[in-house]
Amino acid sequence: MTLRQRRRETSDLPILTALTAALAWLGRQGTRALAASIFLGLALPPLAAYVKPHLAETVFVMLLFSYLRTDPSAFRGYLRAPGLPLAAAFWVMVALPLVFGAIYAFSGLREALPALYTIMILHIAITPITSLAAFAALMGLDVAFSLVALIVACALSPVTTVAISYLFLGTSLFSPVELGVKLFFFFAASGAVAYAIRRFAGQQWIERQREPIDGLNVIAVFIFAIAAMDRVPEYVMADPVFALKLLGLIVGLTASLIGVTMLAFIRIGAGRGLVVGLLAAFRNLGLVMAAIGTTLPDLAWFYFALAQVPIYLMPLFLQPLARRFAEKR
Repeated sequence: MTLRQRRRETSDLPILTALTAALAWLGRQGTRALAASIFLGLALPPLAAYVKPHLAETVFVMLLFSYLRTDPSAFRGYLRAPGLPLAAAFWVMVALPLVFGAIYAFSGLREALPALYTIMILHIAITPITSLAAFAALMGLDVAFSLVALIVACALSPVTTVAISYLFLGTSLFSPVELGVKLFFFFAASGAVAYAIRRFAGQQWIERQREPIDGLNVIAVFIFAIAAMDRVPEYVMADPVFALKLLGLIVGLTASLIGVTMLAFIRIGAGRGLVVGLLAAFRNLGLVMAAIGTTLPDLAWFYFALAQVPIYLMPLFLQPLARRFAEKR
């Protein structure tokens, strides 16, 4: 190495150190950074047009960080004894969609607001958000359990999502093969990249970089928030009262799904019960909009945008509970 190269490397280190420190600080903000993301997304709507084409890459990155933040031994433990993840996935992908789908069907919503009924059925039937394990990491919950349960739920989705759609909508807006291939690619490819990084860098290095990894995850989530908030101010200004009512409905449903699920899974521990509650409440409507968004009315897009609000804000309010559960483990 020449003297010039050594000087250049030395001069670059402070920049790298400062960047790592900044990412670590952002990662330590955790749920506060998630909550801020939704408001920053509202404040930067012009960026949505640039971000939307890269949503798939953003989801891939969030999954990658989830794998990196997962304890490999704990992950293998749940794979060897998958009873709890299977029960959680069945609850999220079968039991809750049947119960809430029936409630929606018999409430008269189909006749009063058919567009809202359609998107709410798809909302309860689709998989949990692929960044759920990353959210669990930021909240201090069981990342390995959340990731294995998420993978099982997504494995069930090509069958259950199509079946629920046929049952309550009379048709399926998804191809089970296409949905299965897309989900398999995300989980398999991101898992393979995470495995390669772990083999090359080592588990100890990954543990030392936990906070910067969380910081990168916060940035990825923020990018998703920018795309999700596209045109929200426009919709709100058009009918503020309806916007508040719809937001209240979504927040109420989210809280109900978390609460009912925690009661149903109280015997497996409050921390893991909260993980299942997040799986039940935080659904991947982005996948719905990416697959069939062009055929859905503006109301469906507005619902999709408002559905992101509790996803970004509730972890902040649930953080004290998550910490208390972690202390009891």
